[in-house]
Amino acid sequence: MLDLLINGATVIDGSGATGVVLDVGVEGDRIVEIAPSIRAESAEVLDAEGLVLAPGFIDVHSHDDFHVLIEPEVRHNILQGITTVIVGNCGFGAAGSEAGKVQMKAINEPTADLPDWAGYAGYLEEVDETSPALNVAALIGHHTARRQAMGGIEDRPPTDNEMAAMLASVEEGMEAGAVGMSTGLVYEPGRYASTEEVVDLAKVVGRHGGLYVSHMRDEGAGLLDSVKETLHIGEASESAVEISHHKAVGKANWGQVARSLEMIEEAVVKGRDVTADQYPYTARSTVLFALVQNGTFAPGDGGAMGKSEPSEVLLCSVPGQADFEGRTLQSFVEEFDLPGEEAAKKLLSDYSNEILVAAFGMDEGDVRMVMAHSSTMIGTDGLDRGSKPHPRAWGTYPRVLGKYVREEGIISLENAIYKMSGFPAKKFQIANRGLVKEGFYADLVIFDPDTVIDNATYENSRVGPDGIPHVIVNGQFAVRDGQHAGSRSGRALRRGQN
Repeated sequence: MLDLLINGATVIDGSGATGVVLDVGVEGDRIVEIAPSIRAESAEVLDAEGLVLAPGFIDVHSHDDFHVLIEPEVRHNILQGITTVIVGNCGFGAAGSEAGKVQMKAINEPTADLPDWAGYAGYLEEVDETSPALNVAALIGHHTARRQAMGGIEDRPPTDNEMAAMLASVEEGMEAGAVGMSTGLVYEPGRYASTEEVVDLAKVVGRHGGLYVSHMRDEGAGLLDSVKETLHIGEASESAVEISHHKAVGKANWGQVARSLEMIEEAVVKGRDVTADQYPYTARSTVLFALVQNGTFAPGDGGAMGKSEPSEVLLCSVPGQADFEGRTLQSFVEEFDLPGEEAAKKLLSDYSNEILVAAFGMDEGDVRMVMAHSSTMIGTDGLDRGSKPHPRAWGTYPRVLGKYVREEGIISLENAIYKMSGFPAKKFQIANRGLVKEGFYADLVIFDPDTVIDNATYENSRVGPDGIPHVIVNGQFAVRDGQHAGSRSGRALRRGQN
């Protein structure tokens, strides 16, 4: 007897194949039968005629390392159909726990109530014990490993002993089941690492068959040099490569993605495994400190994080100053009677150095070009902190399905689902997930292709989508009739493990 029978949905299986109307039977946490008509008895039958059934979405670029422990319902993810998150991106890793809590303070929730854990084995065990609403796989964060080994942020090469400690951290993480290692070479302390340092660490990752994932050193004028460095690190370490949030920032740099996409294609022709991810917005979200440090508001075309005008920067989270959230940096330029860079520095020094912002500076044409490319999968890069977080934390996947698939036809529905499920599952070695297939785990999303759309805006961002009535994680309803079901059936996922 089945636990759940889903009748009459158009099944888009995550492989890129055309959708077919089928019944799907679930028993326990697995898909056990897929057929045009299933006659078996079932404890529950769900009529899904007119709806699409797809694999649960895999967010390859999540920063919810601590969020899944502090707020395990993870409403902003699960309501938009995400059933698995890959955490540890941009160099911000969860272990060692003490260094991770310090490193992540600017981008994640307060960590006072979190326990300590030993390495990535301990972190993944903590996820299993917490059992959040979705599944969690982890990348090793270079920032955290460097901070832990070197005792803080240091603008120098590591000593031999410090490098040995970093190598041991990466080894522990890979043995524990991490899917790879990430860098954030525009942020502290990763910005102080040489290419050779990263190569040496990534060699451990390559030896275990994992990924090298990078928020590159420059996404502005130096984008192409950064892609070149990233490809070199992958080749030298024999690691597969994932370029994080592929984009060109700053008007002077718009269009460069045409060449960076060609560079990816050239690497693939040479036999390299190189891919990228993207969020479907023209504003990025980051810490204000990093924008100042990288010259975003200085005269000229901007530095490694590109150029944004003060009028294009929205404050998302200002600890202790919630009334500042939602205001533009330009409003503080006027209030303080200071230039943009000086106004930003005053906010950081007088109020908080942990301010999160959304900063426009990308071209919509570039977004479409990157999305349509065969190398690109989808990730939120979401930071659900403050009263006005970037809407990508709540709206990424329905925005792709509604705006870019249905309304604009940039990619097909089948290709979009592939970029959200089967493609990332294969790349990140998430076993038996990412496809609607017999024997695979029942991570499923059921949505209306005619109505699915994001509702999160920059003014009102903490809002779930329309058109995604049901989300199932390991056979259990996490979202039912568009409402969070309260179940927490997620688990830690370890590289390649069934």
